[in-house]
Amino acid sequence: MRTAPLFLALIVGLVGLSSPGRLLQARQGAPGRAAGGAVDRGSVSMGEATDRRAVKGVPPACPNPVMVQPDVFPVQVGTVTSEDGKKWVVPAPVTEGAVAPDVYDTCIGTGDNPGYLSQLQTVVIDKDGVEITGYIHADNYFELYVNGRYVARDSIPMTPFNTSVVRFRARYPMTYAIMGVDWETHGGVGMEYAQYNVGDAGMIAYFSDGNGTHTDWRAETFYVAPLDDPNCVRVTAAGRDSSFCSQAVRPVCAQKDPKECKALHFEIPPDWTSPKFSDARWPAAIFWRPEEVTNQPAYVNYAKLFGDAEFIWTRNLHLDNLVLARYTAKGPRR
Repeated sequence: MRTAPLFLALIVGLVGLSSPGRLLQARQGAPGRAAGGAVDRGSVSMGEATDRRAVKGVPPACPNPVMVQPDVFPVQVGTVTSEDGKKWVVPAPVTEGAVAPDVYDTCIGTGDNPGYLSQLQTVVIDKDGVEITGYIHADNYFELYVNGRYVARDSIPMTPFNTSVVRFRARYPMTYAIMGVDWETHGGVGMEYAQYNVGDAGMIAYFSDGNGTHTDWRAETFYVAPLDDPNCVRVTAAGRDSSFCSQAVRPVCAQKDPKECKALHFEIPPDWTSPKFSDARWPAAIFWRPEEVTNQPAYVNYAKLFGDAEFIWTRNLHLDNLVLARYTAKGPRR
């Protein structure tokens, strides 16, 4: 999560990996619909995670002393237990695997990385496929999958904002699947920094075949926080909508006692990246204007790389912290 309306620049750059990534943390399991086709109403938890831990392969903090801010907390994940006894990794399970090279990253230098294309290795998904280069910018973290295979993840889960690039070879129809995460420093309650502020989210991706994020993508939320009352989230067969919940920078629960803040969790379908997975019941992705998402150099200085792609998320940039987005391209888009 980020306090300013920023969008984490995720230009996915592939570091060679021809086998699926391995989860660093246990990934939530069952499909997001209860047995018999009933709508999954979600599981409610309250308070922060108590077992915060570092994410393997991810720097706990920016090594560049110029960029270190006194209110930047270490990058961590944690586990919370919901009222029904289920355990949830917050803000999201993280996959161990290839990390996308950065086009822009002030954490390791001045920001610009002019040699980013030379750092790419092609992830071969289908030997007879076409080679695609992709750029992704997200607030704050992303993982990219194509045709069910892991491609790369963001190098920086939270701050500073970066832009990434990827390259892969795959055949059409081509299913793009992106997990976007609005990171948090107070795991389990969706807030950040000492002020317990609510951050924001968003993501944009563009690929060299002309495909990119638009409102013809599908996007669904799987972790909503912070909430004073989880009943504000409308859950129907047509999807989840938290836009009716309070949009305050600091919710009432945070003003009283953050331990009283609640969250709503939904199980991630284990096959959500697969071309065979049906996202027909997921809502259409929502378009957000660039100025509503980010003003950071990581995106603004490289906006041309994103072609006609649009920033997307769900209906709520502030409370929907873990969003899965999908799109199947039948061919190049020109």
